[in-house]
Amino acid sequence: MDKKDETIIEHLTELRKRLLFCLLFFLTCFALSLFWSADIYRLLTSQFDYKLLVLGPDDILWIYLSLASLSAVCLSVPFITFQIWAFVRPALKDREARALLAYIPAVFICFIAGLSFGFFLVTPALLSVLLGFGDGLFETQLTAQNYLLFVFHTTVPLAVLFEFPVVVAFLTAIRLISSAFLRKYRRYAYFILIVIAVILTPADLVSDLLMALPLLLIYEISVTISRFIEKKRRK
Repeated sequence: MDKKDETIIEHLTELRKRLLFCLLFFLTCFALSLFWSADIYRLLTSQFDYKLLVLGPDDILWIYLSLASLSAVCLSVPFITFQIWAFVRPALKDREARALLAYIPAVFICFIAGLSFGFFLVTPALLSVLLGFGDGLFETQLTAQNYLLFVFHTTVPLAVLFEFPVVVAFLTAIRLISSAFLRKYRRYAYFILIVIAVILTPADLVSDLLMALPLLLIYEISVTISRFIEKKRRK
């Protein structure tokens, strides 16, 4: 076996070890979150003065597993990001490694910010608008599963999209993109973000706007961050 094959095997072994660490950490967080699922559910439904309906024991199991999974993902984000950094660390210079390490807390903060923005602002606004359409027409009864699915659909995608400024900052730092590139293709980016907003929300103008505006704001923040990094690099 030549040296190149040995190097590939070493990389694969290291990758396997990192993936195993991530899996074990996720399962640990999942088990702990499962124990606290009832409290997480009370937090997510605290805006209601009445108990939401469940249609059977399967719904209860789905709720507990879904909440534990979401909580485990949130807790695992910084750990998984660190494992990615540890995997690529040998290929980086000390200065590059320290710079990349600084992105780990940013990834976690942006993910939690996206979840919080979606839960505290977007979800209540969308829910109010949609329920308002049925005033005087329907007797609306929310089930716990329907409500949590709605919450997941309006928070998890935002949490992922809130990572865009971190990705842009990193790509700008390694000179793969520039603020000029982001400004040049701004119209295309707006179109894509609006399409994403339409896909993630029900088919009405108000809901689409409530989802699209934050996404467009994230893009403009990313452009500003890219420009700031370029100015700092020139200095």
